[in-house]
Amino acid sequence: MRAKKNKKRKKNKIITALCAALVVIFALILILSLGANKTKWKLAGFSFMENEKFGFIDKSGVVKIPAVYDERIYSFSENLAAVLLNGKYGYIDKSGTHKIKITFDSARAFSEKLAAVSLDGRYGYINAKGEFAIPAIFEDAYSFNGGLAAVKTGGYWGYINKKGVYAINAQYDAASNFSNGFAAVEKNGLWGVIDKKGKLITGIEYHEINKTFDSPLILVKKDNSFGYINKKGKLIIDLEYKEAGVFYENLGRIGVNGLFGYINKKGDIKIKPSYAEAADFSEGLAFVRERGTDGNLGYSAINKKGELIISAQFSGYRNYKNGTAAVSVGDKWGVINKKGRYIINPRYDAISDFESGLAIVRLDDKVGVINKKGNIVIEIKYNNKDSRNYYGLSMVME
Repeated sequence: MRAKKNKKRKKNKIITALCAALVVIFALILILSLGANKTKWKLAGFSFMENEKFGFIDKSGVVKIPAVYDERIYSFSENLAAVLLNGKYGYIDKSGTHKIKITFDSARAFSEKLAAVSLDGRYGYINAKGEFAIPAIFEDAYSFNGGLAAVKTGGYWGYINKKGVYAINAQYDAASNFSNGFAAVEKNGLWGVIDKKGKLITGIEYHEINKTFDSPLILVKKDNSFGYINKKGKLIIDLEYKEAGVFYENLGRIGVNGLFGYINKKGDIKIKPSYAEAADFSEGLAFVRERGTDGNLGYSAINKKGELIISAQFSGYRNYKNGTAAVSVGDKWGVINKKGRYIINPRYDAISDFESGLAIVRLDDKVGVINKKGNIVIEIKYNNKDSRNYYGLSMVME
């Protein structure tokens, strides 16, 4: 009997890990395709796969662009989406009309009215007419954010403005996009933070720096310890944690002796490190797992006071978003509200976050779309077997 239980637990952990991997991959794809700008994105529809080709359907499942492309459609920006066909990239609109010829070796999403593309191993920037606004002379190029874009030349990274003129000279081994007026730069394996004038606000001394810059405090790592600096480069919370996370909703997740809790922006412990696992706070709640003798207690949810709001019962979870969270019981996924009540009972093998009231669900090797009432909006019929296509459907934002 114990062997059967252990086997089931092992299976559940594998399923949870696979679902989590799908989530991370989808999130990374979405972030890379959208770039780092602060436009409020909304769901445009879904990229679907048919006969190993990709097209676009609207939110009700009507085919708007037939499945003819070799890569999923990620996002529409400036009403244009990058598409891949026969090894080359171009741009289409939501009707499928080719607006910019399929001639480029690579193509990023439009950001601030320009898109980074490459030809013959060199990167430049085009406008919505497909004209080069900045010549293809760079070894690599990121999207514009806040009027600046990171580009690589001579093996080093710097930042140009929209005229193609260097605002910050190429001098770094690696560089991030600007976000909220700051960027992370790297030299000789160490990272620092610069402002939009190129001024270093920290020394180039950290082994890791969180590159979102959304919070007043920036998570940094030196040697094997994490701490937090402010946007003037001052160390606010000492480098004393072996594990730590970015601040969300004014609380940062930290690890002490293998247990997790939360601190405020002064570094004071607000929720004692007592959990075997802990997620970041989202919409006032965080999923946690208590220590258990067998290490297999389910996940529960706490509020910012550390009070138990939803009892331990889940084998997997997705953080709250728009008032709901996907959770799993055993190997089946459903959706709960903030009181822990099911609005969709666990019946699916995987489920995405809701966007515009819609979520992608998987049953066996097929995927479709449901609404928050659990009604099927797009038939669960799209193939999910192809390892290149983590969802037979994927969300397309605009």
